Amino acid sequence: MSVRLCAMAALAALALAAAGCGGGSGTPDDDGGQRSSRLVDFTKKPPYLNALDIDPRTDDFLLTTNRGFWRIDRESGDVTRARGTVSARGRTSTVGTFLELLVSGPGRLIGSGHPDQKNLPAFLGFIRSDDGGRTWKVISRLGDADLHKIVLRHGKMYAFDAVLSALLISGDGGRTFAENFTPRGLIIDFEVDPADAGRIVASNDRELFRSTDEGRSWRPLDRKEGIRLAWPAPDALYRALKDGTVERSGDGGETWQDAGRVNGEPYKFKAIGRDELYLALSDGTIMHTTDAAKTWRTVFSP
Repeated sequence: MSVRLCAMAALAALALAAAGCGGGSGTPDDDGGQRSSRLVDFTKKPPYLNALDIDPRTDDFLLTTNRGFWRIDRESGDVTRARGTVSARGRTSTVGTFLELLVSGPGRLIGSGHPDQKNLPAFLGFIRSDDGGRTWKVISRLGDADLHKIVLRHGKMYAFDAVLSALLISGDGGRTFAENFTPRGLIIDFEVDPADAGRIVASNDRELFRSTDEGRSWRPLDRKEGIRLAWPAPDALYRALKDGTVERSGDGGETWQDAGRVNGEPYKFKAIGRDELYLALSDGTIMHTTDAAKTWRTVFSP
């Protein structure tokens, strides 16, 4: 069965609702633990955390949340707010409180998000920084696209656009895109098979889907809550569920085996290799595994 839906304008409102800053103390997690509100504002609607990556020049963690863009020293745990500006159409705004980003080279970040001031359109489209996030410029789709995740693989750029509810694919560095509509609901994560440019898995809040034709058609695979994805090797597809369970598939998502568990709600994977991954939880806690998700240790606590 395939799933092909037209875009829904209501998703734009969902994307905007996630932006903003605020105060508050820690909040209880689903398992009764305590989440820190140092880097995340839990009084706002999710998503709380937008991106996790590693700066190849400094080895810092790069973490973006609904409170801002943070650089985290991996040795000391020191946290510094990264402040940037984005310019377009002769106007400039600060950016960072709701920012998707991905390291694409030393000093180079690509991403999407929303300006902090209203002198630019609410959707920044596809943006790029060549100085580690201090200044950004718009490459394409200003005012038209809100990219919630970006994947670089097979010489292409894949991105989920929450405005169109579509998977965008570019072969020219993000200047132009093909658009393929995604399954029902807001896609919270997706991944591309390292061995097959056409095979993609994507999840909404409650269901996992797969495409074998670059997103032109989809079929449901499984129903689980809050699936977050990483696919570092063809036979090593990982998913983390809302309850902290981590599973691994060797066949592209047809079957799953329990791998391990983390104490908290998973939000963003950063895969280093087949067996080594980082996983950011909803409050910005960063976990690390080197044994294919069997055991996890905390490498940063907010």
